[in-house]
Amino acid sequence: MKRFITGAALAFAVVPAAASEPVNMRFECDAGAATAGGEAPNLHGNWDFLMDAGGEPSFGLMSIGFVGDTYGGSLTPVRTAPVVVRTITLTGYSIHMVVASREGDVLFDGTLSANGNRMCGTVTYHGGRTLAMVAQKRPSTYQSQSQAQRAR
Repeated sequence: MKRFITGAALAFAVVPAAASEPVNMRFECDAGAATAGGEAPNLHGNWDFLMDAGGEPSFGLMSIGFVGDTYGGSLTPVRTAPVVVRTITLTGYSIHMVVASREGDVLFDGTLSANGNRMCGTVTYHGGRTLAMVAQKRPSTYQSQSQAQRAR
């Protein structure tokens, strides 16, 4: 987490808001070994995200919570208004999200790290444009029920 925040702060310091030169960003999540017991990661919480918007860093906050026994949430980029995360599907360590926007659905397909606290993947816009994105879960003392417990 500390490394991610340091990198994000460095990117902010190095790249002014009206940067004339694009920045080359590369995001990777080390899948590593699966967690003991085989329980699915719990996505509930606040996540900081960084997206490579065509060579310009785009930061924001994503909040994920339970709506019944499924996930839902919101995404708040620093430069625009919040949007609804309508669908979040977790299959093993693969994650798929559908985000509502005025122009149509925006999709995220990615992979969670072994501990479930980082996701890396690709955002696909309605016109087919793709952008790299990484999200890091903020530490929290709040312990929500797992998705499996909510389904009972």
